This record gives sequence, C-alpha cells and structure tokens, in this order.
Amino acid sequence: MSDPSTRCPRCGAPRAAGPECPACGVIYLRAEVRAATRQAEERDAAKRDAVLHEAEDQRLALSEALEAHAVPTFVPLLVAAQPEQDPRLEGITFHTEETSGEGLLEARLRLCVLPAALLVAYLTVRSSGFGGVLRIVLTMPLHELGHAVTAWLCGFSATPFLWVTSVSEERSTLIPLAMAGLQAALVYQGWKRRQWTWMGVGAVLLLAQAVGTLGLDRMQGQALVTFGGDAGMMVLGTALMATFYVPPEHSLRRHALRWGFVAIGAAAFMDGFEQWWAALSHVERIPFGSIDGVGLSDPSKLVQTYGWNISHLIRRYVAVGITCLVALGLLYLGALWRVRGLLRRGTSTAG
Repeated sequence: MSDPSTRCPRCGAPRAAGPECPACGVIYLRAEVRAATRQAEERDAAKRDAVLHEAEDQRLALSEALEAHAVPTFVPLLVAAQPEQDPRLEGITFHTEETSGEGLLEARLRLCVLPAALLVAYLTVRSSGFGGVLRIVLTMPLHELGHAVTAWLCGFSATPFLWVTSVSEERSTLIPLAMAGLQAALVYQGWKRRQWTWMGVGAVLLLAQAVGTLGLDRMQGQALVTFGGDAGMMVLGTALMATFYVPPEHSLRRHALRWGFVAIGAAAFMDGFEQWWAALSHVERIPFGSIDGVGLSDPSKLVQTYGWNISHLIRRYVAVGITCLVALGLLYLGALWRVRGLLRRGTSTAG
C-alpha cells in the first residue's frame, strides 16, 4: 500500500511537486486540514458512542441486580379488605366528633350559649332602662337593613341609614338583575365546592327574588318593604345566631366573631319578637304614630296607607318570629345531635 502522503487527500492521484493537485485542482494543505479534522471528529464520535454503550450496559446490569435482590412488595390484609372509595365522594370531607376538633367544651357551649343568649336578650328588652339603649345601639341597624334587603328582593333600590331607609318609588331594572346574579353565583359556588348550605340559601333567595319582583305588584311590594323592618330584623337576627354553629375551620369561629354575632342576633330577634308577641294581648304595645323627620311608623303606614288589618298585622309578625324560632330550634337540635357522644361522655365522667 502506498504512503498516503504521496497521494492527493481528495482524489488519491499521485502527488505532484506543486501546491495543487493537477488531477482535481485541490490545494494539498487545505485538503489535509479538512481530512485531519474529519478524522478527529470520527474518533471523538466513536469514543462517545463507546462511553454511552458502556454506561447503558452498566445501567442494565445494575437494574438486573436490583431486581434479583429486590424485597417483595405486599398489601396488608386490613388495607386490602377496605372497600374502594366511591369516586363521587372524592373531595368531600366528613367531620366526625374526633376529627372536627370539637371537644367537650364546644359541646357544652352548643348546649348552653343559644338559650342563654335568648334569655339575656329577653331580660334586656323587657328592662325599661336597657331596652331603649339596646334598640339604638344594636337592633335599629338590623331593622333598617331588613327594610333594605326586602326592597332589594322586591326589585326596588334602597339605601339603609341608622333611623330611616331610602327606598325608590318605582322598581329598578338593575337591582333585580344584580341580585339574581349574586344569588346564582352563590348557588354555583355551593355546587362547585360541595357546600350544600350555600346552595340552599342561594336557591331560597332566588325564589324570594322571583316572587318579590315578579309575583307582587308595586303597591304590594312597597307594603312588604315596610313590613320587612321588624320582620327582616328577626330573620337577620336568626341568621346571625346561626353563625355560632359554623365548622371549626371557619373564620367566624377561628377569630371568635361568632360570639358577637350571636349576641347581636339574639338582641335583634328578641327586640322584634317580644314586642309583637306581647301585642297579641296588649295592642297598645304596637308603636302607632309618627316619627320626627321620618313620617309614619311602620305599623301606622301598613294600617293607614296599605289597609292592613291590625290583627292580621300582629299575626304576620308573630308568624315570622315563630318560623325563625322553629328554624333555630332545628339547627340547635342538629348541632346537639352531632356532639351527643361528647355530651354523654362528659356527663358520665362528671358522675
């Protein structure tokens, strides 16, 4: 075999004495550089392939060794015996007595706080000195808010103040749409987060919005707005008292806000209910007349302007109060039922 240096690196013809190949015209020096570079790249590629093949062989050998000496896996019998979880229940958290963080103290609070709050509120409302202060400080804002919420549910625009609520004479187009949108959003979020209480409240509000806006004429709606002062105060007070039974992780419980809400709610409910319950036998308890700077009181407006019968007026307020008490009683009994085991253990321990 001839020496490569005596031949052209490109065409292999015998190498001439000059710098160029007479056969192909390539410059010998450039062709030699390119040839040397190509050979170096081929050697590097061969080395890389060899390293990769060696690494792959080592990985396969290690994997086979691990499989040969692996500890067999098994499922404990108790785990295998457990039924598979229903996929429809995925994401739902079940709070039990042991996992919900409710101790014996919370169980006793559920037993005592609500009746105690209603009793203290009743005694305060009956007091000649504290009753007026209670109405000014705590219950009057909820009374005016009751007017406003009723107006919104009937399609009127309303702005509540401390002693009076400004209500439009005609129905608004924007208010019912905005309220329905918020209520529908509450239903959707309740369905999305599996918060059935949200869904129930949203559905009830949607129904009330439809009845108040579409089922009542303007005069009936205005009468209901007037009625919604004391009636709304009792309903809102009941809702505030219900917040005492929120779950342990709720912010109202973590920040102790439920204590203030149950006190305000009990005062508002009892302020309205005690007056109208007493009016069943003492009609003089009804606050007929006019208020300076405001006009006729709510009972006077309902009787004189909208033609309500006094006995019907009393019974309707009492019916609202009794309905609130029934709902609150069911909530109270349900809360006690959930902690019945803790209460029994606490009673047996004390005995």
